[in-house]
Amino acid sequence: MDRDAVLFAFYQECERPTARQIIEWAERYPQFADDIRAHAAIRLDRAPGAEDRSELEPDETMIARGRSRVLNAIYNARQEGDEDAAETKKAAAQPNWQGMLRAKDITVPQLARQIDIDRMVLSELGAGRMRLPIGHRLMDALTKVLDVTPAYVSAAVTQLVAAPRLGHAKADKAPTILTRSFEEVIRSSSMTPERQRYWLGED
Repeated sequence: MDRDAVLFAFYQECERPTARQIIEWAERYPQFADDIRAHAAIRLDRAPGAEDRSELEPDETMIARGRSRVLNAIYNARQEGDEDAAETKKAAAQPNWQGMLRAKDITVPQLARQIDIDRMVLSELGAGRMRLPIGHRLMDALTKVLDVTPAYVSAAVTQLVAAPRLGHAKADKAPTILTRSFEEVIRSSSMTPERQRYWLGED
């Protein structure tokens, strides 16, 4: 598309151009970016609510003033975008058990099979019902498979324990949240005594 065709299409689609529309069109047609911004400035200057200049041809002062408004709007939109991106990045950096599993595209059963541990142990961990510290062999296995640091795993477990999921409810009692030590979880698992001793570091 040539310059006039681009500006005509912009005129038809953006009756009162927003900063994001101006950015989008300028990035879509970088060779006409200055023309798009100038055209947007004139449209904004003549938009409803602006001073009535419908009988005047745009002069340099009008274009300069409109261009300034457009550039300010673009700057503010980009600042908001940067802040949103920073918040997203910050949230992604927070220790998160489910996030670690998703990052490696692995489920709890798959992880349990890979490191040869009872799935219930990892389920209790993921439900926030296993207190720190966890055994050094489990820590080593998790950091290796999930490709994270021990500090990251510890922080994720701390986060889970801070908001544990409810355990099984009994008929005559309200649901309770029970947390257990790593040793208690291992010893209550269905693993053989030999595997239990391995994970407890007693072999």
